[in-house]
Amino acid sequence: MLAFVLALVVIVAVALSPERGRMGGVGKKPAKRACKWSETGNSNGRFVEYRCAACGVAAYSATGDAPVICKSNLKGSV
Repeated sequence: MLAFVLALVVIVAVALSPERGRMGGVGKKPAKRACKWSETGNSNGRFVEYRCAACGVAAYSATGDAPVICKSNLKGSV
């Protein structure tokens, strides 16, 4: 019985952990950063390059709109 109660407490603690969202929890959106995107004028086919003035990361968009989410945490970024 004690093992069941301890297991239940651990499961609840993990489910309510604030770090879970940063680790890719279910249903969580990536954190937004205060990026200030500006179009660089460079394009690759239909993709337009945008550069963030805050973190310096480059991102591309095919829709003509600047990215919404910061790309600095992606692999291979600055």
